[in-house]
Parts: sequence; structure tokens; C-alpha cells
Amino acid sequence: MKRHRFARTSEVLDRVQRSLLDDLVEEDLAGIEEEMERHTRPTSKPESRSQPKRKSLPPELPRSVIQHEPENTVCACGCQMQRIGEDISEKLDYIPGTFTVEQNVRG
Repeated sequence: MKRHRFARTSEVLDRVQRSLLDDLVEEDLAGIEEEMERHTRPTSKPESRSQPKRKSLPPELPRSVIQHEPENTVCACGCQMQRIGEDISEKLDYIPGTFTVEQNVRG
């Protein structure tokens, strides 16, 4: 009786159960194809992460300015180079008991 009720032949799917399984497989395949299309389609604009913005250091802190200038300001053709801008970076420095700002200026 146990063999008849629980054997391998009793686990065979009938037509109704098989059609339900086929429907599920078709839905899964359609979902996979949609996902593949979404990943292969070129996006209109790339996702850009915004850089975290830090607050500027308070102006009341004492500052030490360090100038970084090129050794030679004469071009290879012999004319004098002109300053077109400068890059300023600030670093908070801590000496026990006081905070200072080290300001590097690169022309």
C-alpha cells in the first residue's frame, strides 16, 4: 500500500499541473528578457554622484599662507609666463591648545 501511494509513479504530474508549471516558466523567461534589455539599453545620461561638500573653515582661525611658485617663469620661447589663476587648499592643523589653518596657494 505504501509503495502504491508514495512511489515514484505517484509523483507524476498530470496535464493541469504541467500547464501551470509551463505558465510559470514562461513568466520567468519574460522577466529575465526584460531585465536583460534594461541592462543592455544605453542610458540617456550617466548617474553622477555628487561630491560631498564640506563647510569652509571659519575665517577667525589664524592662517599661515604657503606660496608654491614655479622656479622659472620664462617660457621656452623666451616670453614671460602669465598667471591665469591659482589653486588654494586649506588644511586644519592642531597644535595642542590651538587650531590653525595651513593655506597652500599654487599659482
